[in-house]
Amino acid sequence: MIAVTDQFIQKQLKDVIERVNMDGKTKLVSLVKKVKPIDPLIFYRNGTKEFSHQRFFWQDPDRTFSLVGLGYAHIISTERHGDRFHYIEKEWKRFIKEDVICIDDFPDGTGPLLFGGFSFDPEQQKEQKWSEFSSGKFMVPTYLYTIKDGEAFFTANIVVRPTDHIDRYHHMFDEKEKELFQLNRTRSQEQSIARVMNHYEVEPDRFKESVKQATSRIKGERIEKVVLARQMELIFHQPVQKEMILERLVKEQPTSYVYTFENTRHSFIGASPERLIKRNKSDVFSTCLAGSIRRGDTVAEDEELGQQLLTDEKNLIEHDVVVHMIKEAMKQYCTNVQLPTGPTLYKTKHIQHLYTPVNGTMRDGVTLFSFLEKLHPTPALGGFPQKKALEVIRELEYFDRGWYAAPIGWMDMQGNGEFIVGIRSGLFSEKGATLFAGCGIVADSDPESEYEETKIKFNPMLSALGGTDHVTHE
Repeated sequence: MIAVTDQFIQKQLKDVIERVNMDGKTKLVSLVKKVKPIDPLIFYRNGTKEFSHQRFFWQDPDRTFSLVGLGYAHIISTERHGDRFHYIEKEWKRFIKEDVICIDDFPDGTGPLLFGGFSFDPEQQKEQKWSEFSSGKFMVPTYLYTIKDGEAFFTANIVVRPTDHIDRYHHMFDEKEKELFQLNRTRSQEQSIARVMNHYEVEPDRFKESVKQATSRIKGERIEKVVLARQMELIFHQPVQKEMILERLVKEQPTSYVYTFENTRHSFIGASPERLIKRNKSDVFSTCLAGSIRRGDTVAEDEELGQQLLTDEKNLIEHDVVVHMIKEAMKQYCTNVQLPTGPTLYKTKHIQHLYTPVNGTMRDGVTLFSFLEKLHPTPALGGFPQKKALEVIRELEYFDRGWYAAPIGWMDMQGNGEFIVGIRSGLFSEKGATLFAGCGIVADSDPESEYEETKIKFNPMLSALGGTDHVTHE
């Protein structure tokens, strides 16, 4: 990777402008510079004023990989149904080939990176609050901060037009770096998190009735599992501080991915424990996470609950359905597929899950979007068989899931990237939020027990908003 200096940038931009003027076509030029690491939340916060409503944040459970995007230099969006995964991938490849000028070879997770997500079910009737979240929507950030294994990189994706002059970009890169990497900026937003003025569960009795109806359908129609979800509405005393929510999620959910995707009126925020698919060169990783129980108040109770989960027939059946589906998909698209013989426990602050990792080596011609189209929705988020379960969800659920329980993630121009499922999440407006929680329904599911399980799954977001007690497990 070439050392990026102001003199180097000016020369490269001059060459790009000459090329753009000659071709008469707008191009995106990507510049990447290695920088001194800072807390990614500082970078995110420093973009509040200029890039409010045009930011994303992503951090993995190990806290060794982070992405923060500011500004939307390019957007790829679609409301297509059947071929939305193919459409986004096709447009991304076209954009890279025709409209991007790369100055240098970029490290993974830098350069003209694509970030975004898909809706859970494009066949659902879209509600107004999800109007900015398309069936598939991805963006290339204007400025990107990447941390990977202790190294940090600053990317500027600059849109150059035929009418531009080099003077417009004089010292731009260095000045923007100084602005966005300030460590001493006043953090007035930290004074207090937005206080919840009112909250209510949306039609809990209707959810319980839906569970009852789903069990009847499962018994009568040879469906193995259906995942049903419900909502909680929050009203805040003051405008929501997304920076504070993310800060608390990072601190309180150390075994989860923390993420947000901002639009003009709404932001989707969450802390998901569940990877859908990850690609690192030819290596592919997926996660089976299904079957859950609460955490204990003491270490002894926590271990007892964990052992109960590991031997519970209902949860083991639910988990095995997910393992079977993901394993078969991996065999279709991978060689050397490996997974353990049985599940272990995956513990977050409020919940413990049955967990089985699956990995393999990607076959030629396969991409991350190939996996997304094949896997989504997994039995952990939709049910099994997939088509029949979706039909039941459309009949029994009374709201639009939007991006809840759907793929959200990133991909770089080398095809590396990662997608999770958008659970433990909420859709936030300026002074309100809708939280989501779901659970897997099988033949012997009890409506009251499933209702209690979803109450636990609201806790990660409620806790980040100051709404639940701290759990110590001591």
